[in-house]
Order: sequence, then structure tokens, then C-alpha cells
Amino acid sequence: MRTDLAHEMNTKPQGNYSTVFCGEAGELDADTEIAELVKALAPMLPPDANSFLIAGLGNANITPDSLGVRTAGKTLATAHFTANAELQEEVEQLGLRKTYVLSPGVMAQTGFETAQQLKLLTDGVSPDCLIVIDSLACNSFERLCATIQVTDTGITPGSGVANNRTEISQKTFGIPVVAVGVPTVIDYLGKKTPSGEAFMVVPRNIDIVVNHFSRVIATALNRVLNPGLSASEIDSLLMYS
Repeated sequence: MRTDLAHEMNTKPQGNYSTVFCGEAGELDADTEIAELVKALAPMLPPDANSFLIAGLGNANITPDSLGVRTAGKTLATAHFTANAELQEEVEQLGLRKTYVLSPGVMAQTGFETAQQLKLLTDGVSPDCLIVIDSLACNSFERLCATIQVTDTGITPGSGVANNRTEISQKTFGIPVVAVGVPTVIDYLGKKTPSGEAFMVVPRNIDIVVNHFSRVIATALNRVLNPGLSASEIDSLLMYS
């Protein structure tokens, strides 16, 4: 298992991909991970973007699939501050950019496809950029709960577990889409139960791991989107979000 933390950037025809290697689960250096994730995220965002919609995908009731939901709960929403005429002086002083944050849930809970919900929202509030956070599946134990993956090519929810939904990307939404994810499950060598269902393997401490990565990703997002705020100012604003 790779235990050093490194930052990789590869450019492919489809877009940009970055992976932060975080080492084995349980041996995580949060401060270093946050700093490296900030480096990975910053160049992915449109340089002139002033408004963002952050969507934490997944199912809050299924721990390995709850990364996006838990991250959204720790991410600072600022649209209500920027829309308040009485706070404009403070907004300008702090350099706040308009940020919406939500967790759209899954089709079984809402009846909507995730992409359908997000398209309605992006058409309504017209953000300059959509950022989605989701749990991923992988086929390598080296990457399981040990990497944070970032790309500006978007995401297809459910694709890692053969439950493909509509693609969420610049091609389908008409705005830049940045996806952040952590592999939280692995298809166990294609083996299946007697009933034909596939095995999906997760770490024993998956709840701790998902909580950890949700905090790392949310903190990195808060810093990238609000560089003029200190950590204590972000914490204070989160209390009133």
C-alpha cells in the first residue's frame, strides 16, 4: 500500500485529472491532504467564476455512499449572504463568492434523476460552475479509501456499480463541471453470491473514513472558494449557514 502523499496531474484529451494519494486508511494526515487538495482543485475551477453550485451526491442512509452528503453538510453556502443588501459591505470586504450547497438525494428517495434535479437548479440560479462530490468505486485495493480524485470532465453517477445515470458534465449542462470523489467500495474480483449479486467490499472503519474525507474535501472547498476568509471566520459563518 502506498503510504506517501503525492500529487499527480495528467492531461488527457477529455480534460484534466488529478489524484491526491493519502496513504492507508487510518494513517491520514488531514492538514497535508487539505493543502494538496487545494492545489488540485484551484486550477480546475474557471478563473473568472464568481458563483458556484456545490452538490453532494449519494445516499445518506448508506455509509459508503454518503461522502457527498456529509461533505455538503460541512461546506459553506454564501448565496444568502451575497443576496442580502445590508451585508454588501461585509461581502465585499471578505471577498465572498456566491455559493449554493445542496444534497439532491437519490432517485429512490426523490423520484428525480440526480442530473435532472441539478439541471433544473443550474438553469434556475445560473452558477458559473457546478462542483459535484460523490463516492466512487474502484478495482484496486491500493486506491480504496486512499485517494481523492478530481476532474473537470464531470461524472456519471452510479457508473462504478453498474447503475449508470445521466452524465453530469459541461457537455450536458453547458457550464464547467468539476467532480471530486473518493473510492469507498471495490468490486471483489467479480465474485457473486448464489443469487447472482456482486460482492462489494468496504473497509471495516468506513464510517470513520467517510467522515474524515468529507471534512477534508469540505475544508479544501471552503478555502478555495473563500481565500479571503480565515479558518475561524469560515467556522463562524458555517454556524449561520
